[in-house]
Amino acid sequence: MLQDILAQNERFLQNTALPHVGHAPRKHTAIVTCMDCRLVTMFEPALGLERGDVLELRTAGATISSPDRSEAANDLIRSLAGGVYLLGVREIIVVGHTECGLSKVNPTVLTSTMQALGVNPEKLIQEYGLKDVDGLVEWIGAFKEVHMNVQEVVNVIRNSPFLPKLPVSGLVIDINTGKLTVVDDGGKATK
Repeated sequence: MLQDILAQNERFLQNTALPHVGHAPRKHTAIVTCMDCRLVTMFEPALGLERGDVLELRTAGATISSPDRSEAANDLIRSLAGGVYLLGVREIIVVGHTECGLSKVNPTVLTSTMQALGVNPEKLIQEYGLKDVDGLVEWIGAFKEVHMNVQEVVNVIRNSPFLPKLPVSGLVIDINTGKLTVVDDGGKATK
């Protein structure tokens, strides 16, 4: 894959001249979304976004795993703080999606895959105080329902002591159509 990417990059450079775009987002907005590969080339057009419009932060499931929620001091919050304090972000939008892989985590598949790739899940569970396989599933960020997860992430961001009080909204995008559903409008949208 690396060689394919490098070859494509050479073709891209021969045919493309990118205009200079500053590092601060023009729309003063950060969007937290999922790393799902199905969002590639669909997500930005569905939201009407162009290069330079927003900061886009991608995590597995557009989520903060349950163990990290109480402190609200994980890497996502740190990245949002950088966007707010250093790049002028003044609004945050969390966008989960339908059919998310983290909403369907099978503990047996997870641990079997870990073992097949040389990672001992039982050792991790013991060393990091995860209690059991359910604790491992929780650590990875699994959730049952995307709308509820988006609302919980919105609440963690709103209540983080590391962030000022800014508008925080939550949406779910349909992975097959691109249709957005409002979960929490932050008091901004009309119903």
